[in-house]
Formats: sequence, structure tokens, C-alpha cells
Amino acid sequence: MRVAIPALLLLTVSTSCGRGPDLVVHQTAVVVDTTAPFAHHPDFARRLESTMSAALAYWGGDWKALAHRTITFQDEQFVTCGGMGTALGCFDGDIRLTTRDPSIGTFRCVEATVLVHEIGHAVIGDRDHRDPRWMDFDRVAQELAGRIGYPDGSAPCELYPSVWRHLPGG
Repeated sequence: MRVAIPALLLLTVSTSCGRGPDLVVHQTAVVVDTTAPFAHHPDFARRLESTMSAALAYWGGDWKALAHRTITFQDEQFVTCGGMGTALGCFDGDIRLTTRDPSIGTFRCVEATVLVHEIGHAVIGDRDHRDPRWMDFDRVAQELAGRIGYPDGSAPCELYPSVWRHLPGG
């Protein structure tokens, strides 16, 4: 079954693990392998697209940087990334990120995940975090601020730009 969501988004029903994407945003496959409430809310596709768009603008990229890649949201506390077992996200050609934070628990919204950070790697590379933008996410955080969080939609979506930051060269 396919349901169109504003011309650029496509929601597909998946049948099993190892399946196709749950969602496609501007030629980017999205796998929702999480129980986080925000990822199952009807506005997830719209909010994901707007978060990706804000991140691309911040990093000076466009949708081509994410085309034919996969973004996977997962429940595990950490994702593995190049030998690091304690990363909250990883870009290794595709993006994998956790929907949980070790100190606050499950993120209440897609905007609070490290997606903005990982899109930075997709756009500029910079594995060693030498670009000064890794320390200044205020502009993109302001653009994403003021949205609601889940599970019940009554609390604000708390953003944690400090989680997105990375010391240059670190």
C-alpha cells in the first residue's frame, strides 16, 4: 500500500526486518526500526523532511547529498561507527542514529536526535570535525525550536545542540 504525502514524501508499508524503507524523502530511504513515539506519529514524515531541509541548509548542501542513501532510526542506546561502540549516530555512506540518549532516555522528537550532525558528515565529510560549524548550531536549533514532543504531544520538543556539537579535531 502506498500513501502520498506532499509530492516529495512516500510512505510504504514494510513487511519484515531486512525490508525496504518505511519512508522515502527526496530519494533518501528511511528505516524506522524504533519504538520511539515520535517516529510513529502521523506528522513524522513532515517533521523529518523539515529537519533534513534545515540541516542541509545549515551545512550548505542540497538533497543530492542524501539521495540514494539510507537513514535508519534505531532503539539501541548506541550505534557502532568505525570501531566506536558508543556513538549516538554514524555516517558511513548511510546514516544510523539512536532514538535514545544515555542521560535523558527516548528523544521526544526527531529534531532532538543527532540527525543534524550526521547530515553534516553527509554534506561536508569532515570526519575529524575541523569545520567550526561543529560547535555552533544556534541558527539551525532556532529554526527547529518550538515544536511539540511526544508521546502525548503536550510537551515541547527539547533540543540539545550540545549533543550535536563536536570539538574541532576531536
